[in-house]
Amino acid sequence: MSGGNTNELLRAALNAGRVPSSSGRSTTRNSRKATPKSPRSVSASRDVSDAEDYDDDDASVASDDTWVINGAAEETTEEPIMESTENWQDALQTALDTLSEKRVGTRERGLATVAQIMAHIYVGEAMEGRKLASLESLKRCAKSAKSDVEGVLALRGIALWFINFGVDASANEYTETKVFLKALARDRHLSSHLRVMALAALGVASFVSGADYNDSAEVLKFVGDWFIHPDAPPDDDDENFEEDEEDDHDDELEPAPASVMRQALETYGLLMTVVVDANARVAEKMFDRAFDAHLEALAADSIEIRLAAAQNFALMHSELSRQDNSRFEFDRQEELVATLSAIKHQSSKRHGRRDTHAQRLAVRGVLQTIESGVPPELKLAFQGRSVRFAEWPRILRLHAFRAVLGGGINRHFVDNPLLGQVFEVVFDTGADDRGSSEARMVVSPNSSLAKARA
Repeated sequence: MSGGNTNELLRAALNAGRVPSSSGRSTTRNSRKATPKSPRSVSASRDVSDAEDYDDDDASVASDDTWVINGAAEETTEEPIMESTENWQDALQTALDTLSEKRVGTRERGLATVAQIMAHIYVGEAMEGRKLASLESLKRCAKSAKSDVEGVLALRGIALWFINFGVDASANEYTETKVFLKALARDRHLSSHLRVMALAALGVASFVSGADYNDSAEVLKFVGDWFIHPDAPPDDDDENFEEDEEDDHDDELEPAPASVMRQALETYGLLMTVVVDANARVAEKMFDRAFDAHLEALAADSIEIRLAAAQNFALMHSELSRQDNSRFEFDRQEELVATLSAIKHQSSKRHGRRDTHAQRLAVRGVLQTIESGVPPELKLAFQGRSVRFAEWPRILRLHAFRAVLGGGINRHFVDNPLLGQVFEVVFDTGADDRGSSEARMVVSPNSSLAKARA
């Protein structure tokens, strides 16, 4: 495999659901160029801001600045596009068979095909017979990867496996994979690319297949102790969470690379949506330990780190306020609000106009939540259908699933029952509904997947 193709595969795997900015960082801002696709094609997702005026700081996040993730109109990542879904079962079977080949290039191409199919097609029912074998093949490739490309693709494949099969995963399948992913994430000898994808897969696996909120709390504690606040003193409740022997660290940990820290914060936020919904007291106590680290993250050079930390603050504030039926306040809320306000008004000279504007929009939504109790609104639009997200748990979960599924999130929303459980929506798939601008949705009277596990 040529160096150029290798780099393309690595970028595609790492940025499946992210939009690269002009400076190489991921952002929610995009260009307006659309690439029309045939009805059978599956394209990647994009965050679109409706605001054209970069300096307009008074517009409403919940209306004029609604973020739209358009899954069927535009290609936005370097992920290969599936031009046809015909014979996908044969193609997936053939690709899985190549994972045992000796040539690394052959395995990389096989893994790319596996990830592409599992991201764009819900395979959970049709491939039930190959479920365990496929997981073991992906773990074997990740464990003995001969290149970052192979390792990253295999780890993304594991995350996709849990989205397709994880609801019915056995305790052993989940537990063994969790231990495996933890080991990769904390291995400082591995590249940042591999550790980032290991953390992403760990978060998705725990969210989907964890037995209850205690499992999410245990993984959340691992992420906090190893990546977000490694220097925080031990907590009195630490003995309440079962841990692997390797989870303890006596030596002083080096600060995580920026990309790893960003992913750690995002995984932390995803799992906190489970814990705070099930046990607000435990969630608040755990976040107290991470508060200083999150505040420091707001001062990071990376915009992505700042936004991940800011969104975690918004999640905690909104959910603790909701459960207390009163406006929650952090102990150092004035300091937090002042820091967020400074970020919102930061000059564009350092990071560029578009990146700074994306940061301003996101931070404005966080401030609006903390100061007024009103979250921003996101809209997922595809194939004449749309879903609106106006609660922070749903917003953070959407970000996590989109980061793994990329453009395939549109098909999974319609075909994969897991997403219906997580986001509490069920699409009417009738033919008459395809052309409507706003899809008919049945909002489930049941709680989300996280609540069902509480």
